[in-house]
Amino acid sequence: MKTYTLVYAFMAFSIFGCSKSDTDTVDDGKIEPSVEADYTLLVNTKGMLTGKLLNGDAETLSVNDAESGFIAIAEPQLISEEGKVLTMYHKKSNCGGSITVHDFNDATSKSFDVFADLGTCTLTPKAIVKGDPMVYIAYEKEVSTETNEFWVRAIDISGTEITFEDIALKYTPEGLAFSNDRLFILGLDEEINDEHKLTVLDANTNIEVFEDNLGFDARSIFKNPEGNIIIGYDELHSTYNSATLAFTYTNYPSGKAPNFLNSEFKHFDSSGKMYYAMLAGTLSAYSLVPAIYDFDKNLTVLYAYENFLTAAQLNFEFEIENTTVVHYDEANNLLLIGYKKSGAGNKGGLLRIKANPQPKFAGNIDLEGAPYAIYITN
Repeated sequence: MKTYTLVYAFMAFSIFGCSKSDTDTVDDGKIEPSVEADYTLLVNTKGMLTGKLLNGDAETLSVNDAESGFIAIAEPQLISEEGKVLTMYHKKSNCGGSITVHDFNDATSKSFDVFADLGTCTLTPKAIVKGDPMVYIAYEKEVSTETNEFWVRAIDISGTEITFEDIALKYTPEGLAFSNDRLFILGLDEEINDEHKLTVLDANTNIEVFEDNLGFDARSIFKNPEGNIIIGYDELHSTYNSATLAFTYTNYPSGKAPNFLNSEFKHFDSSGKMYYAMLAGTLSAYSLVPAIYDFDKNLTVLYAYENFLTAAQLNFEFEIENTTVVHYDEANNLLLIGYKKSGAGNKGGLLRIKANPQPKFAGNIDLEGAPYAIYITN
């Protein structure tokens, strides 16, 4: 019999409105931090990703025209982010593709083709994750018009020659996470009851060491800063200890879900708070808005644009159509908000907001393209 630990913490929503003045000062007279701020942005222009360098501090920010070290590439079908390392899969054919691993710490990349060994086939890549020194990619392969097989490929990229092993899966893979020398696989049992399963493989042997029934409607899987595994549902999330595999549930009261399930990029600060683009629903006129979720307090802070920007800024100066990515410059206490501009052009921008204690607009920079990802590189 399983023992369930339920965390019934009421989740609060805070909808922050920031000062709309550029000249406001902090009331308590404290000196705000200001340190060197170097960002590398991936900017999406008509489906192509290019690197853009920005330099500044807490008060200023400007474009650096030097080469970023990121080679322009099409927007990938699958991504996985581990710190400042971005892993991408690009489809090339019905039975082949390529994987690129880019490290923003030293601006180095490694690219290689995958699935050429399968010959002629039809496969669907489902999820990818980096687990040093491995890359794991889960995929579904058509055997006949009525039968599909499910696999995860473990690829060792540490040497000069790429090697791999395919591991058969029982369930349709929908997500991957890696922690504590273990691969965590979110799967769907389509054959029996449409329930989700968690399968755990030992990364040293590629042998299954654990399986659990997740019930219905598990929608995402990712690793938190403590190395534990978060399984996201619409109205709750569960946290699996990556070492002991014990778990807890955190439930959200009706209408108070943090809505981080569809956010591809989730960034954490040193306290474990998560920064992401949130589905706003009725809380904003914009479908995606910046948000911060505090796992310890079960608290979401939502930054609705109309609460801290004037109508003139929204519609004419910045022309915000929607949020594309959210990050946090902890050294300068700045919320970084990438957005796409409205209109027919492929333009965007980066807003910076003083996150606390008193939220305050801290500047904007226009960009040729919409920010896709943000990396703080200093």
